[in-house]
Amino acid sequence: MKSGKHGGYVHAQGTALYDGDGNILRLKGVNLGNWFIQEPWMSVACVGSYDTGVYTQRRGRAAMLSNASLDAEKIDELERIYEENYIDECDFKNIADLGMNAVRIPFSYMNAEKDGALREDAFVQLDRAVAMCRKYGLYAILDLHGGHGSQNRDHHSGDDAHFDLYGNEDNMAATERLWTAIAEHYRDDRTVAGYDLLNEPRRRPHAYGGKVNFDYYDRLYRAVRAVDENHLIFIECFSFPFNGARMTRYNWQNVCVEYHIYNLTFFSHKFCLKFYNLMHKFMGYRTPVFIGEWNAYGRERDWETHFKYFDRRGWSFCSWTYKTNAHNYYRDKKFRNLYVRTHRGAGELNWGLFELDIEPVDISTAPYEEIAAAYRSTRTENAKKSGAYTYWQKYLGGEYPENANNTK
Repeated sequence: MKSGKHGGYVHAQGTALYDGDGNILRLKGVNLGNWFIQEPWMSVACVGSYDTGVYTQRRGRAAMLSNASLDAEKIDELERIYEENYIDECDFKNIADLGMNAVRIPFSYMNAEKDGALREDAFVQLDRAVAMCRKYGLYAILDLHGGHGSQNRDHHSGDDAHFDLYGNEDNMAATERLWTAIAEHYRDDRTVAGYDLLNEPRRRPHAYGGKVNFDYYDRLYRAVRAVDENHLIFIECFSFPFNGARMTRYNWQNVCVEYHIYNLTFFSHKFCLKFYNLMHKFMGYRTPVFIGEWNAYGRERDWETHFKYFDRRGWSFCSWTYKTNAHNYYRDKKFRNLYVRTHRGAGELNWGLFELDIEPVDISTAPYEEIAAAYRSTRTENAKKSGAYTYWQKYLGGEYPENANNTK
């Protein structure tokens, strides 16, 4: 282990993050969404008429099990094909070449466990991701997007049919055991910037978070700290800073507060950003700030507004997301109109830096070869760059005024 107070790990001190050598650090990067957890609005898979007809990670696996042409071995192989093609080494190189220094990696307990136990290959793909981050000088943020029972009943948790984490001791204990295993596995790895304990928790379905979420964060925090005293821990307030709780009651150390900013109102982006900052100050959170997810949609000036504001506040940030299958949301009139209407003809949606255009394959009925072909076609060489890629490129290249551009 490195010498020094923080042992070479990314750490929080006051309202700033520091790297392992004690230099101020701002994490600037992108989410690897739709990789470990495909989401229905940007997925290359669908479940046809199976069950509700809405793809989720849990329902997708059940749909494949119902597919007469697939057995458990083939399903496992298809999962491996997808994971190895959707994101591979070239993608980490793309991110580093763009000038970013971090990736946030969403996954669920279903990626690590099977039949209630840790899989033998539980960390194979995460280890590959962390190794690629190390090779290309990127930090990895490990984000548990879906805990046992689901912390929000949203499709991005992998399960939109349950809200059964909080108050269910079996699920709470299982999620705690998973974080203990993750922390034990990565506790000596300084490429990992930190642990994002639970993505977008809610106090009940369709209701923003609160003290119940922070009380459970405290349980997870203590489980991690029992085996790993060094890594930074991210604590999410969803959706607004006042949907958290007073942090002083928990006596947490080396934590970073996290917000997700998606402005789907008629207010300006600048107003929305100022609102978050005012709420953050009101709550008295004396920690660094990480905007774990955000998107400015169609207009370049809105992206520039976000970049400038984050720089002025000294906040770290990762946009959502690296790559999508735009086939789904550009053809969904209701989905598209939501963003165009609220942002006055914003044009491109820019959800991914790279965008595929693949007709989703029905995994409840398609043969193995058809599903495998669709999954192999998700390689980034088959995607086009969106406006978001260009705006990030301009920002990190210093083309926008007042750009701090301190990614080191």
